Amino acid sequence: MKTKIIIQLAVLFIFLNVKANGDHETKTKNTTKAAKAVAISELTKNLEYDFDGPAVRNAYYEKLDQLAKAVIDGDYAVSLKGHADGIGAYKYNWVLSDTRAINVKKYLISKGVKENRIITTPFGSTLPIASNKTATGRQKNRRVEIDLKKIAG
Repeated sequence: MKTKIIIQLAVLFIFLNVKANGDHETKTKNTTKAAKAVAISELTKNLEYDFDGPAVRNAYYEKLDQLAKAVIDGDYAVSLKGHADGIGAYKYNWVLSDTRAINVKKYLISKGVKENRIITTPFGSTLPIASNKTATGRQKNRRVEIDLKKIAG
């Protein structure tokens, strides 16, 4: 009888220990997934531009380097959507927004991202995310939006 109880307690102890380790591994995996999601979220924040400027700001190059690494390592496709504020002619803003997105694409390619993994789309001033009546709003509208899509293997 004592042997049976000891065996049952040993089995229970082993089960609880394995379950606790499994829960820890699950929590660690979930934490890692959450950290990756936060990292991707940071990397895909909009890039903002100077008025009438197609050049990527110097402050964004480190972020773009990290984005290129994430795209390559994580097997992603990238969508770059160029935008402009509401000042200026429609066609001019369309071309400007396209140039902004293409400049980001060229930079990512220079960092090793395959060209066929990147698509650019110009939107000109057609999709503002803020009012074009204020300097702050116009600044938010001068942007390139970055979206990542995991490529199914």
